[in-house]
Amino acid sequence: MNSFTTLNINGYGNEPVANVFIKQDSGTERLAVLFPGMRYTVDMPLLYYTSRLLVSTGADALLVDYRYHEDPTFMADVEQERARRMTSDVTAACRVALSQRSYRDVTIVGKSLGTLAMAHLLSTETKLSTARAVWLTPLLRNENLRAQIKTWRGKSLFVIGTADPDYDEKLLGEVETATRGKSLVIEGGDHSLEIEGDFFASLQALEKVLRAVRRFDTE
Repeated sequence: MNSFTTLNINGYGNEPVANVFIKQDSGTERLAVLFPGMRYTVDMPLLYYTSRLLVSTGADALLVDYRYHEDPTFMADVEQERARRMTSDVTAACRVALSQRSYRDVTIVGKSLGTLAMAHLLSTETKLSTARAVWLTPLLRNENLRAQIKTWRGKSLFVIGTADPDYDEKLLGEVETATRGKSLVIEGGDHSLEIEGDFFASLQALEKVLRAVRRFDTE
């Protein structure tokens, strides 16, 4: 059994960071932390089912739900200020999550914008030096993101679709090689890993992602 609650997380400007914390009632040494995209929230398919999958394998899970796209102030800010706010929020979230128990096994998952959050944390938080990283639709054309991934070099799974504007076979190969990681490429998958005009193919793609995450997380 597990319970759902909200952790007290104060981020940028000491403002609360919205979240859901799913806690194993029987105790665990495993933690998953999930970061959404700009408009792809934690209750949308990729993140919803990934979080439930990781919980089903015995992990606590923190779902960070920053929803920046609903905040006019954030959307009006310059890029540097947005970055400061996000890094402050996700750092606070990660530290509060890690403080809940003595975790030995940590998996970090990010979708799109969330992969920028992951890269920052993996580059700065020493407690994540042995974490697993699941990069869902990573922003591969972002040079800083690629540099941080190459510097970190930790255990990684990259998932992206060929119809995603950020898909580039060469760039994907670079980060995969740097981390000695694995990749799942969804043929025809867009930035939501859906197949335009094919509902059932989209569901099959989601299943492929979940099976890949399960294999990766249990290796």
